[in-house]
Amino acid sequence: NGAATYDVCDVCQGDGTTCLDCAGVPNGPAVYDLCDVCDGDNTTCLDCAGVPNGAATYDVCDVCQGDSSTCLDCAGIPNGPTVYDICDVCGGDGTTCDDCAGVPLGTCEYDACDVCCGDGTTCLDCAGTPFGTCKYDNCGVCCGDGSSCVCLAIHKCPTVEVDHALLEWSIVATMDRIEHTVDVLEGIKAELCRYDVARGNLASEVAEFLGVSNSFREILENFCYVQIFFKETLEEALATTI
Repeated sequence: NGAATYDVCDVCQGDGTTCLDCAGVPNGPAVYDLCDVCDGDNTTCLDCAGVPNGAATYDVCDVCQGDSSTCLDCAGIPNGPTVYDICDVCGGDGTTCDDCAGVPLGTCEYDACDVCCGDGTTCLDCAGTPFGTCKYDNCGVCCGDGSSCVCLAIHKCPTVEVDHALLEWSIVATMDRIEHTVDVLEGIKAELCRYDVARGNLASEVAEFLGVSNSFREILENFCYVQIFFKETLEEALATTI
């Protein structure tokens, strides 16, 4: 009838510790899980891929087993604020791709006249050359010298003007002589009506009439000469220009 007995672990003279589970319960069910947690569920040591005690981790972009590139901004900074502007320039201000009208990626350009969105006509000269020097002359001819609409000149005076001036003078002189001739004829007529044979002055009246008539004839001859002169001058001028 010795004093030795079996403990709860069925160990003779044991102290009841050999069969304790991890929770300290003799023959209890609690065990350490894969994470070395007593009565754990194997989740406390999982890596980001779900592997207990695995090596997978989250990168700076919070991507499991990532290479930290998925959250880089355009300057290469993880989770940085820098972005591409509308001109596709990293960190740009959106102005590098403005057209001349200030529209990003717009289609307006400066034309040949340096006008934004222009049609290239605002600086054309009359010959159609941008910034050209041609102008319309007084005759309406582009790049002309103003001579195409001026009549042939005599001593730098247009023929038409000279001809008109001399013709006007000839006509005025002719009219004056005709009026003088009419006055003389009227006087002769009146004189004949009251002619006094005794006085005998008819010869002088007739002589005066003849003198006036001769003067009138000279005016007409001069008039014809002027017309013939200008006709020949024009023909010569035309012949030298053809």
